[in-house]
Amino acid sequence: MKKINFSFLLLLACITVVPLHLFAQNPEDILQKMDAQAATIKDKTANVVMEMINNRTGKVKTRKALLKQKMPYKTLFRFTYPPSQAGIGTLSLPGGIVYLYMPAFGKPKKISQIANSGAFSQSDFSTKDMGPKDWAKNYTATLLRTTDTAYVLKLIPKEKSTVYSKLVVVVNKKHFFPERVVYYNLKGKIMKEADNQYEKIGNLWVAKTASMTNFQKAHTTRIISSNIKVNQGLKSSDFTVEQLVPPKSRKK
Repeated sequence: MKKINFSFLLLLACITVVPLHLFAQNPEDILQKMDAQAATIKDKTANVVMEMINNRTGKVKTRKALLKQKMPYKTLFRFTYPPSQAGIGTLSLPGGIVYLYMPAFGKPKKISQIANSGAFSQSDFSTKDMGPKDWAKNYTATLLRTTDTAYVLKLIPKEKSTVYSKLVVVVNKKHFFPERVVYYNLKGKIMKEADNQYEKIGNLWVAKTASMTNFQKAHTTRIISSNIKVNQGLKSSDFTVEQLVPPKSRKK
């Protein structure tokens, strides 16, 4: 009888009890799981506090707003504070279409991406940052390393016209949402960095705090959400140009 290799048997025993997610995963599978988790949020409403921080002086401008989203790529954002900006709103639609409403205008106006610089409500977030990322479709992934709680991926954009050479993304192992995204410009230097914190509402994970730092401008925008409600069945009719006008200002 051949001698039994007890070390080999011990290894087999360990494999049978170690959770599968602890083994190195295919980076493409991770991207698909990120997309699947993002798809669990069909729509969302929230009260938000937006902090605009000058990292050179430490000065902070605080705004408050109502946020309404329907995936993919429909976002209505209306300021409620400070009083000088109350009523100002933006409507972002698929295809990079953005409308701006200012009480002084009396009606919404379509603004170009050039005029808007791709920025979301003059923040450090772009309009694309506020919508689905389609990770598996838009990026080629390499697994750089793993930690006890996260996967660290290097993502190369498939789009040739992008302003980014790569992204480095820290993906939480529990809920597969990105906790940190570092954006590199075409020269390989860090351009901006996103940091996100999540909370669980029912069975779903949602972003509680999202911040974006633009290193070129030495500026950070932090969005803190409260009274978050998800998957209420919002309709496309909730995201029309007419809906961008506050109810009290609509013509009857």
